[in-house]
Amino acid sequence: EVLVEQFQQAGINIEAVAAYESGCPAQADPAIISVLREGQIDIVTFASSKTVNHFCQLLDQVATKSEWQHWLERIQIASIGPQTSIACQKHFARVDIEAEEYTLDGLMTAIIVKINNI
Repeated sequence: EVLVEQFQQAGINIEAVAAYESGCPAQADPAIISVLREGQIDIVTFASSKTVNHFCQLLDQVATKSEWQHWLERIQIASIGPQTSIACQKHFARVDIEAEEYTLDGLMTAIIVKINNI
């Protein structure tokens, strides 16, 4: 989306074609909600702003925002890069781990570095 906007602002005619489609499940998996509530998750990873938004939409279906924010207090929030981190900051008011290289490998490396420094 950012590239398309920048090209359009530069006066370049561009047609965006979706290479894949992502969506939010209709409801959260009860098993996942259970382990979140019980504090059995150490790190939640996000590879896009959409995944952050969808995660929050699903949590909003099962608990108040203050409740699910409480569930996340002891869980590390890991982001693939700056754009995703903005969404994390908006919804969680924090990012604990951010990849330096904005790829899944970069995210994994950032998590490993964080774990090794704890």
